[in-house]
Formats: sequence, C-alpha cells, structure tokens
Amino acid sequence: MDGTERCIDDELPFEIPESWCWSKIGNIFTLQAGKNIQAAEIHENPFPGSYPCYGGNGIRGYVSKSNRSGDHPIIGRQGALCGNINRGTGEFYATEHAVCVETYADVNVVWACLFLTALNLNQYATATAQPGLAVANINEIFMPLPPLNEQHRIVQRIEELLPLVNSL
Repeated sequence: MDGTERCIDDELPFEIPESWCWSKIGNIFTLQAGKNIQAAEIHENPFPGSYPCYGGNGIRGYVSKSNRSGDHPIIGRQGALCGNINRGTGEFYATEHAVCVETYADVNVVWACLFLTALNLNQYATATAQPGLAVANINEIFMPLPPLNEQHRIVQRIEELLPLVNSL
C-alpha cells in the first residue's frame, strides 16, 4: 500500500519482520463515525426486514433501515467499552457512537479486526465521565501492516488455535 510511513526508531513499540511496515491507521483504513438515530427507532429483538444497529458497545438492537453494507470492523467510539471491535457484515446501521472501518483489497477484514483489538484502543480514550475516542486521534495510531498473504496466514492460524484456547 502506497502511503505507509515509518516511525522514528525510538517510537516503534516492537520490531516487525522486514516484509511488514509501520503505518498510521489513517493511511491503511478510512474511518467514519455512524449517524444519529432516535432510541425509539431501536427495537430489542430482530423483526422482519430489520438490520442490526451498532453503537459504542456492539449491537444495540435492530432497526428498519441500514446506513452501511459490506464487511467492516466497527470501533466503539463512546462509552465504557470504547475501543472495542465488532464486525458488521451485510447491511447494518452504525450509530454516531460507532466508527466503521473501510478496508481495501490489500487488507483482510478478519486480520483488521484482530489487530485493531490487539491495539487496545481504549487506552487512547479521553478520561472524562463518558470515555470517548476521536477519529482524528485513532487515525494517528501506528500499527504494523503485514503483506496480504501473511495476514491470511495469521488469521488461519488464530482460527485453528482459538477453539483450543477457548476450551482451556
């Protein structure tokens, strides 16, 4: 991906393989906060023709309209669990408390979810009564970016090992 950047060596949290690069999240993904929706429009249970509605802590309920479609990591932007990562697939609604992550051809969506989770984005939240993450701040966070084939290998290995980890 053109547009990757290298950090100054003393800013790098750890070494990465030569084929990987360090890049700011804003150079790898496009982040966009969702839209406001009235609480009265959100239903607790799915209904015919409904779509999942993602807020800052995951699925809030179900609504009659969607504002996103595809396969996207979703970052919780506000609330006690801000920085959590969910995955929206198909059609869904993202509220203003959720940030949709647009990935591109050279990024595996599952890998993106895993690495965004590993970054523990909650540590970048504002320390107020209602913790929150600003998209501008998330865009400046560095993350390691492996080549696409390595992303696939990482995802495959984690998917093989996760059932074992969960059983322990």
